[in-house]
Amino acid sequence: MKIILIIFLGVVLAGFVYFFYLSYKSQTGSAPGLVNSKLTPCSHKPNCICTEYPDDTSHFTDAIKTNDLNIDNISKIIASTGGVIITTEESYIAATYTSSFFRYVDDLEIRIEPENQLIHIRSASRVGHSDMGINLKRIKNLRNILNIKN
Repeated sequence: MKIILIIFLGVVLAGFVYFFYLSYKSQTGSAPGLVNSKLTPCSHKPNCICTEYPDDTSHFTDAIKTNDLNIDNISKIIASTGGVIITTEESYIAATYTSSFFRYVDDLEIRIEPENQLIHIRSASRVGHSDMGINLKRIKNLRNILNIKN
């Protein structure tokens, strides 16, 4: 019985060490940025959602249609939802969100398409395989806030 308890505690400890390693690793990256004037496509992992590529059905959600395309207003909304703005350009914003317990960092990128009144978003976890739906939830939350403002 004592050996089983020691093995169990060893596995639990190894799990915590692994999660803290992933946390450390997530804090040393950056948002991938634009590729050919579009947000970077998601990788094969399910921890990313992007509005740019409708053919990638496992990672796709609709862009946000809005009249409020002001980069400063969008930056304020991101900050009000816990995001930290890293980069702001004419039609691009990069921000990060950090989880409370393990301190995992997720990237949020926004590309504004003024000619169609669209806000394209890419929200992705830097590490791990799954995001437990948090990136899609983040985009839905931003969509709701922007729809309330209009």
